[in-house]
Amino acid sequence: MATAVLGDGPVYPVADYFRAGTVLELRAEDRGPDGSYVKKVRWIGAGYSGPVLVRAARIDGKGTASSRFSYTGEERHGGHYAELSSPTSDLPGTTTVGGPGCYVLQVDGTTFTTTVVFRAA
Repeated sequence: MATAVLGDGPVYPVADYFRAGTVLELRAEDRGPDGSYVKKVRWIGAGYSGPVLVRAARIDGKGTASSRFSYTGEERHGGHYAELSSPTSDLPGTTTVGGPGCYVLQVDGTTFTTTVVFRAA
């Protein structure tokens, strides 16, 4: 069970994976051969079933970002697309960032669009 979530939902990243609620902690062991950092981030769907698209971007400068669910979905429309079949989805996933900075996740469904701003440090 998540103790807290980020954003307005109804599909949320779980805040437990972020230090101080909105800081994605970058550690040396999370760094890949290309220099990017891959972090585990779990997602929760609360009261929504249907298509969802998650996109990520760096907003304070140049750099790459992405977010994806681990066991469902595909790359589409510049993000990760999945069909949530249950209104109580629990989705393991990863968020990848190019390095320290300020980032945004945009989550789109048929009935909502929400953004979550976070810092990677």
